[in-house]
Amino acid sequence: MAEGSAVSDPQHAARLLRALSSFREESRFCDAHLVLDGEEIPVQKNILAAASPYIRNSTFSAFEKS
Repeated sequence: MAEGSAVSDPQHAARLLRALSSFREESRFCDAHLVLDGEEIPVQKNILAAASPYIRNSTFSAFEKS
């Protein structure tokens, strides 16, 4: 691909979200668990961090220090 050229795919975001949703539904690539009202929920830390500044800044900083 020539320098400065780009490929545009208007469906990229939708396909990406569908894939991430299927990973969650199948508990694939999960690397942490949240416990809510006694129920353990498998999660992906990178998705949590991307979705929540609070989780990104407070919760995972403890993991990075250890």
